[in-house]
Amino acid sequence: MRTSAVAGIVFANINDNLLKKLTAKRSFASVPFGARYRIIDFPLSNLVNAGVSSVGIITKENYRSLMDHVGNGVYWDLDRKNGGLYLLPPYLTSGIKRYNGTVDALYGAIDYIDRCKAEHIVLCRADSVANVDIGAAVKYHNEKNADVTLVYHHGAPPINNSETIYPALDNEGRVTEISVGEAANIGTTDYGIGYLIISRELLMKLVTEGYEDGAVSFNKDILAKSTKKLKIYGFNHSEYVTVFDSMDSYYKASMDLLKSDVRRQIFKSGRPIFTKTRDDMPTRYGTKSQVKNCVIADGCTINGTVKNSILFRGVTVEKDAVVENCIIMQETAVGTGAQLNNVIADKNAVIGEKMVLKGTPDKCFFIKKNQVL
Repeated sequence: MRTSAVAGIVFANINDNLLKKLTAKRSFASVPFGARYRIIDFPLSNLVNAGVSSVGIITKENYRSLMDHVGNGVYWDLDRKNGGLYLLPPYLTSGIKRYNGTVDALYGAIDYIDRCKAEHIVLCRADSVANVDIGAAVKYHNEKNADVTLVYHHGAPPINNSETIYPALDNEGRVTEISVGEAANIGTTDYGIGYLIISRELLMKLVTEGYEDGAVSFNKDILAKSTKKLKIYGFNHSEYVTVFDSMDSYYKASMDLLKSDVRRQIFKSGRPIFTKTRDDMPTRYGTKSQVKNCVIADGCTINGTVKNSILFRGVTVEKDAVVENCIIMQETAVGTGAQLNNVIADKNAVIGEKMVLKGTPDKCFFIKKNQVL
């Protein structure tokens, strides 16, 4: 596949409201995940692993941490003279408002879409974690001579994600009907995981016409109404995926990383997940430390007990402290004798000596960024 044939667009702020505690001061795309990653690392890596060399990130608000993380794209080999990484900040309509839907957002990025000159555009939502073979999806798109190809998964869908596509497919894989929105508790079904492949010219046409007609959601107001006139196909992603729809889903997906089969499906040697690197010392383990079934990043200091937990870079767990079933983010300090169970601690938090904090798997105790307890 020619690298110039495909460009990518990533929506950085899609569904920020679903993880309000973690997106108060950051975009959904820059939410930390898996000890050393941000959620945007997954769509960016999926794109570059398919040879995509031009990616635009549509931002809306709270994107300072996102800019700090992605920089000029060097960690994804997107620091290029031709193509590369583009941050597409919110535009103003008549000077009075930011975009209020994906159609507005795409219309604001229409100049990037026009100038990239790619044959196809891959639209990605930064609200999911999966290792998606974009190259295979584009090949399938071309083989079917499709107008649009959506990547879907068969499983338990997100309940509260208003942008989720639910396709009905015939025996040839063609989408005959689309519904969009929050799902009832329906067990397992086919649902979109936030990746769409579409020709650049068709995308520009649909977005321009939709914007002029007052469309808000590209999925609901354009795609769902076009199954008869457009050839829309589904490409099945059969491996692990999480589409976030709540803090509960974020916690569950994080705990899923403690399973070796999930890690194998997400972190593949042939399609690696790239992220911003940091020069840290290896994690230091004290002589009386106990660690069982954890994912722990570099730069940590462990002198207590840590079980079934995710620890990000630079976390300190002092002696006699017990951390179980927790997500502890970067540079957080857990004091001597503290006991934490089912806790999500954002960056740079301080948990004092002998502090006892306990939540449940369905409702974790949350500690804000920079909070001192």
